[in-house]
Amino acid sequence: MAKLNLNGLGKKEIKKFYEIPKERDKIIRDTSASQINTNFLINKIAKNLHPKVQYVKVAKIIEENEETKTFVLTPDLETSTKQLAKFKPGQYISIEVPIGESLYKRPYTLSSSPKKVEENKYTITIRRVPYGKVSNYFLDHVEIGDAFKISAPTGELYYNPLRDANHIIGIAGGSGITPFMSMAEAIYDKTLNCKLTILYGVKSKSDIIFRERLEEITSKTDNVKLAYVMVVDDDTEFASSFIDRELLDKYLEEENSFFVSGPLSIYERMNEVLKEYNLPIKYIRHDAFMSEMEIYKEEEYNVKILTHNEEINIKCNSKETILAAMERNGILAPSRCHVGECGFCRSKLISGKVKTFNDTIRIADRQYNYIHPCASYPESDIVLKLPK
Repeated sequence: MAKLNLNGLGKKEIKKFYEIPKERDKIIRDTSASQINTNFLINKIAKNLHPKVQYVKVAKIIEENEETKTFVLTPDLETSTKQLAKFKPGQYISIEVPIGESLYKRPYTLSSSPKKVEENKYTITIRRVPYGKVSNYFLDHVEIGDAFKISAPTGELYYNPLRDANHIIGIAGGSGITPFMSMAEAIYDKTLNCKLTILYGVKSKSDIIFRERLEEITSKTDNVKLAYVMVVDDDTEFASSFIDRELLDKYLEEENSFFVSGPLSIYERMNEVLKEYNLPIKYIRHDAFMSEMEIYKEEEYNVKILTHNEEINIKCNSKETILAAMERNGILAPSRCHVGECGFCRSKLISGKVKTFNDTIRIADRQYNYIHPCASYPESDIVLKLPK
C-alpha cells in the first residue's frame, strides 16, 4: 500500500491528523443507539419533487380533432397524492393503464405549462395510433373520474441555459407538437426564458393540434414563432411541403438549438438535414419516440422471466418487444420511456439472442449482457432476469 505523503505539514498538524481516527471512534462509542432521524426538510422536498408514484384522476377531456384528445389530470385526493410534482416544459410522465387482464405503461409528454402545477393540473394529449392498444383505449373508453397511477415527470427534451442556445428551433411531426406546446405556454406565461420557433409538420389541416392556441400565443409574444409544413395538402398558407435546409435557414439566428419530436420518419430525415450544419451534439436534442423494427420472419419464442421471488414463463412473438409481451401477460415490469433511453427497464439477459431497434446500451452493459426489454425483440428462446 502506498504511504501518505505528509511533506509540508508541521509536527502538530501530523499529530492532529493521526488523532482523527481516535476522535471518530470516540464519537461512535458515545453516540446513542437510537434510530437516526430521517424526517428532514430536504427529504420532504425531494419526495415532493421526485415521487416514486403519483395517483391521479381524469378531471376534463378536450377533443382537439377527430383523432386527438387532451386529458386534464388532477390528484386523486383519496390517495397519498395531494400535490402534483413540478416539471420542466418538454418532460413526460409514464402512465399505468390496465386493459382487461393486461397492464400497460406508456410515456406521454405533458402538454401544459409547468405553471399549471400551481393549480394541481397536468395535461397529456393523445393521438390515435393504428392498432395502438393504449391510445385507442384512451380515446374510446377513458372517462372523467377514471383513476391512474403515473410516474414523476422525467425526460431530457427541455431548455437548459447552460447547455442550449437561447433560440430553440422545435421540429415537430404529428403529436410531437406536445413538448413545444408546453414550451410555448411556458414562454407566454414567463416561466421559461428563451425563444422558440416551431416548424410543425402535418399531413393536412385537419391533423393540426392546438392550432387556435398556438396562433393566439404567437400573436401576443415575439418570442414564439410558428410555421406549418404541409406534407399532403397543397396550400400556399403553409411554409413548405418538407422541412429541409432551405426552410431551416429562414429561421436561424446567431446560435440555435434544434429539438426534434415526432414519428420515426421525422427523426431519420432531420438526422440527415442537421448533419449539414456540423453542430456540436449538445445543440441537437431528440424526444423519446416509440418505433417498431421491420421483422420479416414471424416466430414465437419462450421467454423465462426471473424476478426476485418467482419464475414466470410466457410466449413472445418475434414482432413484439419483450416488454410488450410482459405487459400483455400482466407482468408489471419496470419501465418508463419505452424506447431504450431511460434505462429504467435494464435487465440481465441470462441466455438467448435479441435484436434491438435503439442502440443506447452502454458498452459495459453490452459486455455483461444487459438489455432494454422495451426496445428488444427475441430471436430465440430467452431467459431474462428483471431488476429488483
